[in-house]
Amino acid sequence: MTRVGLDKQTGRPLLGWAHCVQSISTIISTELNERVQRRGFGGRLMRLIDRPQNEETIIDIYVSVAEALEPRKVEGREYGEPGFVLLRTSLDAGTPGRLLLLVSGVFFENGHLGDYSNPKLTEVAFAITENDGQIALAPT
Repeated sequence: MTRVGLDKQTGRPLLGWAHCVQSISTIISTELNERVQRRGFGGRLMRLIDRPQNEETIIDIYVSVAEALEPRKVEGREYGEPGFVLLRTSLDAGTPGRLLLLVSGVFFENGHLGDYSNPKLTEVAFAITENDGQIALAPT
């Protein structure tokens, strides 16, 4: 069975890679411990955005993305993105007030079912911006 979900903006169906991109976006933009009864969901990316853009912060961002997406089971609950294996993350901070986060890896259409056949190399870029004090993350 192919991966199916709903677009969180429009409510229309999302299939395959598009649904995985939305899932990745939701996971990395959710602050760790933010969700009640799902404290292990998310990562530390949003608290790292306003830190100085030095080597230490960039490495912390890479680690945060990797930890958030890593499939894992905590107290019987599954976290991470089971349909995506992260291979590489890169960050472009060339434009003031905007970060471009490139996430590359292997997408498995039926990874959510434990089927890791038919791998596809994929990548997605996320623009991280600030609007009226709110940090937004959106695929480009």
